[in-house]
Amino acid sequence: MTTICLSSIKGGVGKTSIAIMLSKLLAKAGKEVLCMDMDIQNSLSFHFLDEEVENRNIALALHIGNLPQNIVKSNYENIDIIQSSFSLVNLRSIADKALKRLIPQVEDLYDFCIIDTAPTWDNIVLNAINAADYVISPARLAQFDLKGARFYQEQLVMDTSKVEDWYILLNFFKEPRTDNPENLTNQYLAMFSEWFDNILDIRIPNTSLIQKSIDTDEPISDAKSKKNLFDAISRLGAMFLGENETYRVGRF
Repeated sequence: MTTICLSSIKGGVGKTSIAIMLSKLLAKAGKEVLCMDMDIQNSLSFHFLDEEVENRNIALALHIGNLPQNIVKSNYENIDIIQSSFSLVNLRSIADKALKRLIPQVEDLYDFCIIDTAPTWDNIVLNAINAADYVISPARLAQFDLKGARFYQEQLVMDTSKVEDWYILLNFFKEPRTDNPENLTNQYLAMFSEWFDNILDIRIPNTSLIQKSIDTDEPISDAKSKKNLFDAISRLGAMFLGENETYRVGRF
């Protein structure tokens, strides 16, 4: 099982949206996907479930040490979920490798595990990071995102051994209309490139299609109006599936 954590100290960067789209693409490719919602805002759980399932959640799973007992079937084929809970706030002193020790309980049941996290830095987030094979931080080309990514990198180095598994994914991206280095987008691209050598060559476009897809379940396909977004998420999926397998998915 490959475990992918979406994490960033900066809020509003699109972690949950990317977790949803990536999970759906992997599921459409015929893979069994387990989502873990480790953000008390509960957005990932809200999307994949019609209503909260009592007495099954990630806080309880961590507390009793049992992941399988807390898995819930989602509304989507090939996607299960361990939903979030506000009780996570009571576990902020939990050992930061508790989840890593529990992952073997489910690794033979699923091909992928997608973990969504809160925009913070605490032991809950560290649990997700330490359990992951890949840590992906979406970022806008903006001052606060650059600052947040630099802080995040420093903390990864100090608190984990995961900095080499960490990647920055540019989100809400608008292609610059000029190569002029004075262009603001080009300036931020230069600054990000100066500070980081882990930026994925994938840019998620700034489009209302993402919110529409999440709000209404309208599929993302390779139709002309959706192709840029479809290609970007497909390329992200290709990191884990391989390009040939990813591009057989016609919609997700």
